[in-house]
Amino acid sequence: MQPRYYNIWQFRSIWYTDVMKIYYSVFTLVTIIAVGLFVMPAYAQFDVSKCNQEENQADCKKRIEDLGREIQVINTGIQKEDQNQAKIGTEINKLTGEIKKTSSEINKKNSLLKNIKNDIVQQEQSLGELNDRLRREKESLEKILRKRNELEDATLFEYILSAEQLSSFYQDAPAFYFVQKSLSDSFQIIDELKVEIYGQKSELEKKRESENAAKFGLQVEQEKIEGQKKERDQALNVSKQTEATLGELKKTREAEVAKIRSELIKFQGSGVTSRSISFGEAYDYAKFASAKTGVDPAFIMAIMQQETGFGNNVGGCNLPQKPITAVNGEYVADGVYIKSGNPSKKNMIPSHYNDFLTITSSLGRDWKTTPISCALVRSDGSLFGYGGAMGYTQFIPGTWMLVEARVRSHVGAGVADPWNPKHAVMATAVFMQDKGALGDPAANYNTYYNAACRYYGACSTYATSVMNKTAKLQESIRLLERE
Repeated sequence: MQPRYYNIWQFRSIWYTDVMKIYYSVFTLVTIIAVGLFVMPAYAQFDVSKCNQEENQADCKKRIEDLGREIQVINTGIQKEDQNQAKIGTEINKLTGEIKKTSSEINKKNSLLKNIKNDIVQQEQSLGELNDRLRREKESLEKILRKRNELEDATLFEYILSAEQLSSFYQDAPAFYFVQKSLSDSFQIIDELKVEIYGQKSELEKKRESENAAKFGLQVEQEKIEGQKKERDQALNVSKQTEATLGELKKTREAEVAKIRSELIKFQGSGVTSRSISFGEAYDYAKFASAKTGVDPAFIMAIMQQETGFGNNVGGCNLPQKPITAVNGEYVADGVYIKSGNPSKKNMIPSHYNDFLTITSSLGRDWKTTPISCALVRSDGSLFGYGGAMGYTQFIPGTWMLVEARVRSHVGAGVADPWNPKHAVMATAVFMQDKGALGDPAANYNTYYNAACRYYGACSTYATSVMNKTAKLQESIRLLERE
């Protein structure tokens, strides 16, 4: 077997590839072990089935908070892997482009070398033709010289005895000389042509040697780039494997959260157990949300007070499982919305129904027993407007989905919960931030007023009431801060 030799680029590429394999293998292992150490001990010791017992309620809720933080760590890891994959993908695309460019240059060199080879072959053919011509003319000259020697050596008596006439003897001599002279001139011309062609051939051979060297340099460069691309391909695969591992771990933790919530709900006996939180709790949550968004804390609290009285009433309706008769002959169909002659009379807007199922499922809640706001009732008992708002600050499901990811990020939770007062307050702050409610409400009254209108869905006495509550709450906060 012939020994295998490597140039310096091959050796460096092989060494670097091996190092990268080791690095990414160790990185993946360390990542998985680190996340595993962070979450596995508590998971292995925690008995979810006991969460339906009253004495375990506090521990189960704490476990949900711990899992939320763990899921945030996992989400951060997944996000970093996504960013890493995007960066590696850009590098791979760049290297692929360089490989294509180098391949194109090598193809051009191959085409040029082919043309040079053809030119050299043509020169060699020309030299062969000149040599053949020279050989033929030399043969002719040899015949002439032999004849001439015969004329010079023959005696007059010999020619008299021969059949030829004496006159032809004297006529042939000058002709032989002329032909000999012409052949000598031809020899010189042929020699000059051969020198010229040899020179051209020599130049072509030098050019071929130079182009071969350039081609070799391109091949070495291409091999180096292909080695780098292979390394990035391997790094990309490792990152994807790491992300997949983290994704599976995230699913496991989210499943545990859902199971704990489900057990808690079994104990509570309904979809949600809410309570009216204290002024101090509401202010702590609003101040925290304000620091994240820039929305005034008093304004955030005013909306919460306006919507649910700080959690005193988070809704008294549910979506039933089958059609039932309602007021004035109206009825709920398919557990989604109120049917009547007026299509605006809906207990939940149909387009938000799937979002509601997604939210309750992620929280481990039963959508059929989870309380939502009721459609409004006229004095005659007929329904109008919309219901379906959720939680401490009464979010419509579709609107909640718009802010859910940012709420999770701000509060450090794995799942955002509209029936968690801290999460609900943060959601309100994020939504109002999007609507431009920033800074001091007194200095930016119209902006805050319009944002309140957007929160309710219409500019009515609602916005005026929220702004009045904001002013009163600001005074209460100032008194609280002085204590």
